[in-house]
This record gives sequence, C-alpha cells and structure tokens, in this order.
Amino acid sequence: MSNSDLKIAQNVQNNVCVLTIEGKLDAKTAPELTSILSTTITKYPKIVCNLEKLNYIASAGIGVFLKFLQEAKSKKGDLVLVGLQKQVKDVFDLLKFTNLFKIYSKTEDAIKELS
Repeated sequence: MSNSDLKIAQNVQNNVCVLTIEGKLDAKTAPELTSILSTTITKYPKIVCNLEKLNYIASAGIGVFLKFLQEAKSKKGDLVLVGLQKQVKDVFDLLKFTNLFKIYSKTEDAIKELS
C-alpha cells in the first residue's frame, strides 16, 4: 500500500482471497493492483474484489480486472466484483464490461458463490 491514492487490504476466507480496494484506480495506481493480483492468483485463483470504497476507476484499472479475470478462469477460478459505487459502475457500463463480470452487492454472497 505504498501509493496514497490507492489502498488494498487482503484477507482469505474459505480459500477465497478478498481484496478490499479503496481510493483511485488509474494508470498511476494500476501497477500496484497488478503486482498484488499477480502474486495472489497463483495461490488463490478465486478472488473477490470489494470496490465499495473505490471512488474512481479509469480504463487502466478495468484493464487490470479484465486481465486477471481471464487468468483466474484459466486456473479454474474466477474474479468477481462487489459493491460498485455508481460512478465506478457507470464506467463499466460505458465500456460494456458489466456483463463480463459477476457483480455482487455483498462480499459474503460472493464468497459463498466461489467457495
């Protein structure tokens, strides 16, 4: 969590990795998320990204989620999203990516689905 614009907390429940992502996800902060997901996905291909406190996302951030969604599926896992704020969901809708991701309102529901 070196970048003040982005905070990422990580915990594991039922062999599912939950990443709580907070702040801004853009070209400047996307490499940090990429780095964390790269190390996480080898051990935990089932990933829940809680975006309740993510208040901004740029296309670079969505690109990271897309890359790791494909990688998770190739490892018989999945990457799902939780708690998209309106402004974040609007970007997913605009880029027509809402249909590619499973989106949940509660982290518990997402974990149950992946467990």
